[in-house]
Formats: sequence, structure tokens, C-alpha cells
Amino acid sequence: MEKILEVVKLNKFYKKHHVLKDIDLTIYKKEIVGFIGPNGAGKSTTMKCINNLLYPDSGTIKICGYDILKEREKALSCQASLIENPGLYPGMSGLDNLKIFAKLRKVSTQRLQEIIEFTALRDSLKNKVQEYSLGMKQRLALGIVLLGKPHLIILDEPINGLDPKGVMELRESLLQLVQKEDTSILFSSHILGEIEKIATRIICINNGKIIEPEQFHISERYSIVTNDNNKSVCILKDMADALQTTITKDKITFAVSSTLPLKSIIRILVHHNIDILDIEKEEIDMEAVYKSIYGD
Repeated sequence: MEKILEVVKLNKFYKKHHVLKDIDLTIYKKEIVGFIGPNGAGKSTTMKCINNLLYPDSGTIKICGYDILKEREKALSCQASLIENPGLYPGMSGLDNLKIFAKLRKVSTQRLQEIIEFTALRDSLKNKVQEYSLGMKQRLALGIVLLGKPHLIILDEPINGLDPKGVMELRESLLQLVQKEDTSILFSSHILGEIEKIATRIICINNGKIIEPEQFHISERYSIVTNDNNKSVCILKDMADALQTTITKDKITFAVSSTLPLKSIIRILVHHNIDILDIEKEEIDMEAVYKSIYGD
């Protein structure tokens, strides 16, 4: 898989306070990565270092293979960010905002038109930005970010303050980006339900350290329906504790792990002449993930 962002042994101090501690972080092409952690965990500081708004005290950051300190211009040309409040001109129309940034970035007329369509603001682009809702401002700002066709987009709390309609529209926009623009996205949010709906992967940080996935204590879970659930349970009973198996009238639900993957479980059942009628991956409960890492 192609690496879009690679952060290795990133450290940052504020005077004597060690805020980032040997951060390792990788994002691949067309990933949407949710970045979670409590306030003060180091999310915004990490993002600002990646965006070259803060200089790290040690470590390396590469975007599309370019070192952000040694090849700053090339690295930054591959990424764009939306951190804190969108930097828009409120007294100008949305369209004029887009045209100004398009001119600054020497963007073609065709690309500008693509972004106009992407924002889905239509006739509202004629109105002044100061008349926009927060959701409309976010879509306009995201359009501006996209003008240069970045490979990586960094979004710090993009959902904050949005109403349900705005959240839904932003979610659809981000999913569309990955599919149509081949973009990778790193975004932070406190709204766990939205991370669950959009992220292909999550990265957790606490006290300036990345928490490895095996520390989540949350395993992938599957439910299956067989031609003989009772017999299937008997076959799996020796592994029941390891599998965290639960049984209902209609299906068997269990966890998988690196030592006992799904294909091994299916192989065991098939070996005992069990027919698998249906199999479904259970949704991961992001609140359970969060509690397992950070507590209540």
C-alpha cells in the first residue's frame, strides 16, 4: 500500500512539558483515519506538526515521501488542512472566496468549476459568507482546501458546532473525496458515532503517546448462522472463552484474533460437516473502544 503520511519518532516539548512522545503514525492512500483522544492528549499538536505550523524537537514527518523539514515546499504541496476556524473572507461571496484562492494557487478554470460543483452550495455561492451557516462555511472551506488536489487532508474537529444536516453533508463530502479524488484524510473528533460511520481506521493518542491497536481490548466480532447451531456450539465449546462466544436462538456471535482468525474458525466448522448459511461482521462499538482505552 502506498504511504501518504509517515511520522516516525515525533517529539515535541513546550518548555519542560513533553507533549508528544515518540509518535509513530502512518496513513495510506485513500484511507479515512479517525484520530481520537481526550482534551490535552496531543491531537492538535500532532496535526500542527504535520501541517508545519509547529516545529518538532525531533523525529521525521514525510508526506508523499517528502521530508517536511528538508523538502518543505514539496511536502506541503501534497497536503492541505482545515484546523480550527475556516479562514474565509466574510464580507465577500462564497464564489469570490473560491476565485481568490483559485487565483493564488494558479488553479485552472475547469478545476474551479469542479470545486464549485463539489461544494453543492449552488445559488448560495452568490451570497456573502457572513450569511452562511456553519455547515455551509465548512463546505466552502473544504472546497478551498481541495483546489490544489491534495493527497492528504488534515481536519481538526470538523464536525464541531454543526447541526445534524451539516454533519450528514460533511460526512458525505468526505466519503466522496476519497472515492473521486484519491485523497487520504486524517480527522479528529469527539463525536465517536461519526468516527464509527466514516473512518476506515482509528488512531488513539493519550498523554502524548500513540496507543497500539492491541491495547484497545476490542476485537472484531462476527455472527454466523449454520445448519446446526447447537452442534456448532459444541464444536466450538473448547474455544468459547477465547472466542468470547455468545449464543442466541438464531445465531452464534464470537470474536476473532490473530491467533484464531475467522478462516480458521470456519475451517473447523466445515471440517465437522457444518454448513455456513450466513456470516456477518458486527459493527465495532466506538464508545466501548473509547472506554477501554481512556476509562469512563
